[in-house]
Amino acid sequence: MNRRDLLLNEMNIAQWVLSKPQVLKGDAQIRLNAAVKLVVVCDEDHQQSRFFQDVLRTLALNVSQYQWLNVEQALRLTFTHEPIIWCIQPDSQAVRLTKKFTNQPLWRISSWQALHTPAAKRQLWQQMQPFCRHLEDNL
Repeated sequence: MNRRDLLLNEMNIAQWVLSKPQVLKGDAQIRLNAAVKLVVVCDEDHQQSRFFQDVLRTLALNVSQYQWLNVEQALRLTFTHEPIIWCIQPDSQAVRLTKKFTNQPLWRISSWQALHTPAAKRQLWQQMQPFCRHLEDNL
């Protein structure tokens, strides 16, 4: 032990070692598993709602095939395959996500509460329909 370590030990000051120091430098990428077919970007947690369970059944996805993230997590997302991004965010946040995921299939809705209207639900189901076949091809 060096002198500094001895002094800290005598003063009963615990020393910590960072296990991932690169995170403090901004390198905190979230790597998406290749099995994930749907990424939901929403700040509220509606994973257990009946509507979301219906969406999973329609897309024939199980729990391990989707990922629920907030905006900050989504902006740190990296992947090598082409999942569908479902952005449930107001326009100001959605613009940032749209720029990041320009080449990805993207569904957009301004809020979860907007899905209570029949027109918004119809629009979502229409966006989903072509991707039901897309997901079957990638299984």
